[in-house]
Amino acid sequence: MTRPLSPWGIVCDCMVFLQAVANDDSPAAKILDLMDAGEVRLYVSEQILREAREVMNRPRLRAKLSGLTDERIEAFFLRLERQALWLREVSHKFDFQRDPKDAPYVNLAVAASADFIISRDNDLLDLMSSHDDDSKEFRQRFRPLKVITPESLLAEVERNRERE
Repeated sequence: MTRPLSPWGIVCDCMVFLQAVANDDSPAAKILDLMDAGEVRLYVSEQILREAREVMNRPRLRAKLSGLTDERIEAFFLRLERQALWLREVSHKFDFQRDPKDAPYVNLAVAASADFIISRDNDLLDLMSSHDDDSKEFRQRFRPLKVITPESLLAEVERNRERE
């Protein structure tokens, strides 16, 4: 896959955001650096960011991940406010029976005409290879859209840099 004339459009799931905030050296944090550099367009919605904020403020996670401080969380949301592309209206195009909580990521990516959903969630990743009805429908209806890991996106960006 070659790099398009404009940056790739991406949607990140909540756990990718969590990793980016908790660890500056993580692949997820590097994706935010790509956003800052204009190498990817990160799309967000109010629903996605509301979930991310709720997850990042869970006491159990805050106790486990020392990088989840109030300052880092607020800096993350400010960064997204400045750099991410916000979609105010996201139409419901896909029902995800396997994990309905993941449907908003697909719907946001479809509304944004994104190239990739970046995730570590097996339910989302399985959309690319599973043979269940949800996965078949996803691949048939949203053919150009791919679900990949943060590492896969970074590798794809690096391959395209080497070609230039």
